[in-house]
Amino acid sequence: MKEKRNSFRNIIFDLGGVLLDLDVQKTFNAFGEMRLSKEVIMERYNSEGNFFFQFEKGQISANEFRASLRTMIGNSVSNEKIDYAWNEMLRGFKKDTIRLLSDLSGKYSLYLLSNTNEIHLPFYSEQFRETSGGIMIKKHFTETYYSHIIGMRKPEPESFRYVLKDAGIEPKETLFIDDFEENCVSAREAGLVAHHYKPDENLKDVLEKFDII
Repeated sequence: MKEKRNSFRNIIFDLGGVLLDLDVQKTFNAFGEMRLSKEVIMERYNSEGNFFFQFEKGQISANEFRASLRTMIGNSVSNEKIDYAWNEMLRGFKKDTIRLLSDLSGKYSLYLLSNTNEIHLPFYSEQFRETSGGIMIKKHFTETYYSHIIGMRKPEPESFRYVLKDAGIEPKETLFIDDFEENCVSAREAGLVAHHYKPDENLKDVLEKFDII
């Protein structure tokens, strides 16, 4: 690691699509085997009664979320099968990503801001532990902010204001990396420096671009 040549003191990472590999089609495929199509899921996802967002904000429990999906499926499906399908999108962490976090945590205050839920959290936490050789994900971060715990989700402006206030950090000294442009727009409005992370990018290259490493 070279000497720090930038004005950043903090980095806020999104999780899925940046640190954690995702393949949402895997979840669509798994629910498809239960005769719940992608089109029906997305119709509900884009409707007013979006229980997916409610789950991400901790407004409904895991059992209530499962019940909503079970109603859509139209038959008796076990909690285990629903959780399996829901977690199929979570494809794990690369060892290089974990090493990068380990290196960065020695020079910067790292934070995690993720739209997530109580079914996903223990699953990807275990994926991280297994890949890292027993180290828990929270060890690399000053603080982790999960939407279902703080009751807010990106791109809601209050989610960024909450993190900045709770962490006691200056937005102009903070780099935010997320794979959704709308989240980056909201972060910039809160004063953060934001980078829209694209599927063809390499995280190390992005950090080099900002003179982080």
